[in-house]
Amino acid sequence: MSAVSGWLTGVRIQRSQEILVLVSTLPSTMPLADVARNLWQRCGGPLGEIPQLIKLLADLKFVRLDKDSVVRTPVGDKVSKALKSGRRELFALTLIRAGYFHDQARVLIECGSVQPDGNLHCSLRMSRSGAPQLIGLLSIWEEVQTFPEVVVPASLLQELNTVWALLPPPVVLPKWAAERKEVGNRAEMYSVQFERTRLGMSAIFWVAKDSDELGWDVEDRSVTPPRCIEVKGRRDDEVVFFLSDNEWQKATELGSLYEIQFWGGIDLACDPASEYARLRATGYPLVINNISTQVGVGWEAIAVRWRISPKS
Repeated sequence: MSAVSGWLTGVRIQRSQEILVLVSTLPSTMPLADVARNLWQRCGGPLGEIPQLIKLLADLKFVRLDKDSVVRTPVGDKVSKALKSGRRELFALTLIRAGYFHDQARVLIECGSVQPDGNLHCSLRMSRSGAPQLIGLLSIWEEVQTFPEVVVPASLLQELNTVWALLPPPVVLPKWAAERKEVGNRAEMYSVQFERTRLGMSAIFWVAKDSDELGWDVEDRSVTPPRCIEVKGRRDDEVVFFLSDNEWQKATELGSLYEIQFWGGIDLACDPASEYARLRATGYPLVINNISTQVGVGWEAIAVRWRISPKS
């Protein structure tokens, strides 16, 4: 299934909800191919999309794929019960927390403005052009206003702005590359969360999502000129990271405006929200300002992709 939020239209989300409810009515020994056809006959839509929707439910931990059968999990039972009672918020919230709308959540937050009461206000035109599927999903909540402007209440805005909502689902790459990319994504998102907690949502921009050629990942626009933050992450606790030639050049050019934030001990098996709290409690991120002036003093650089580590 495509992880792009634009694929998750209202119709597909509704069909996936119907599938979740219907799964318990199927024989547990029914082959997956027969499951797909049976569900298709009962909830409609393109037959080829049914396996994709089942995969979505499995990724959300609502169902478990046992050999050729589909079994609903205890979490899926809870969500299914809510759906049968007409309450769709739990299903929608799980989608948001899983990061499927990470790109549209970022657009909505960065294009809107947070009012003194904590509610997010965004023009209808910008929200519909940048976050159409997300706006449709948010309309499930009665307290969300979608006309004449979009207003997201503070409690729901906090869900959109959390680590888990803004972290994209794992990318499809070779295993080694996917792990490295996911570690980098987590580290960047943790820095965005860290900075927005300190300075507010409207000041912090995750610029690496728009271009990976700038030489930094996050911008703090609460100051002029902006503070440029390059983020590094590792799975172990060793404080070692690499700078590309472009990153080193930008660090030299920008001086005190260039900052490195290092997150170590990232465990991809951990829930991102829990891991963020754990890493913050252990003192991360390690912040290094004006790295180009510190090489040879507190840090050493080896000219192999600019390997940076504390000087012994």
